[in-house]
Amino acid sequence: MLERTQSKLCLATRADAAQSSKDGVRPPYPLAARVCLWFSWAQVFASIWVWVVYGAGELMDEVDQEEIKHYHNAKVMLLPAMLLESCYLFSSQNNINQLKLQGSEMSYLVVLEYCVKMTYYSTMAHFNGGLVHKNLRAFGPLRGCYTVRYIGWSVAVPNLITINNYALAGKKSFREFVTRLFPNLFCTWAYILASWLGEVVHDPFMGWFLVILSFVAYCFAIWDQIDIILEADPNLRGRNFKIGVVVLKEIIFFVYGLVYLFGVANWMSSLAEQVFY
Repeated sequence: MLERTQSKLCLATRADAAQSSKDGVRPPYPLAARVCLWFSWAQVFASIWVWVVYGAGELMDEVDQEEIKHYHNAKVMLLPAMLLESCYLFSSQNNINQLKLQGSEMSYLVVLEYCVKMTYYSTMAHFNGGLVHKNLRAFGPLRGCYTVRYIGWSVAVPNLITINNYALAGKKSFREFVTRLFPNLFCTWAYILASWLGEVVHDPFMGWFLVILSFVAYCFAIWDQIDIILEADPNLRGRNFKIGVVVLKEIIFFVYGLVYLFGVANWMSSLAEQVFY
């Protein structure tokens, strides 16, 4: 009798697990993802508190017109790529092959990426930089902090991370994939907010505190990214190549962080910094 009862409980547990998986309910996040979530919430609350208490700095009186010319050029360079990706998306709509469907989902994300970039580059090009705050953390000559760029990054960078990691999704549904990736995306959004506010907030101590906080959050995001790589199906086709693409993205993000610091330290001109971005 006891054995029958245990057998029924075991079957019920398996059924519940299968139903949970079908409904998209995932096991608890790994430690790195949980740390990303906790730290991101703390970072967001800290950023909002600093913004409310200390306030953002003043806007620039004049903006370097050479930088504005660069934004016009960047907009022109983005347009052909966005049109090509839009054409691929349109052509894939009637293909019912699963691989093509996955490619179609990817195309939506890529088109969104180009649209966001086109929007903030157009804004900066046609509205004299948009909102350009004084970079109060920068040493040397006064330079601008292009707030519109950071607003665009807050959408474009998490979206780019989604595109970059989608190749590792394997047999996961898009919902399961995004659910697992969410802590990393939230952490990225939070450190972009902190890195912008750190440059424009009046109080220097709080400004540097937020800058340091943003780089700590970036380290946690890397930790979680390593976990995501390790979770990828060992039998995934082209696994090593796909992991290599994710690693390349992290190297590029690291270089972006260095350029951010070089700009603050006045080790590169404001124009060179903007052209690199």
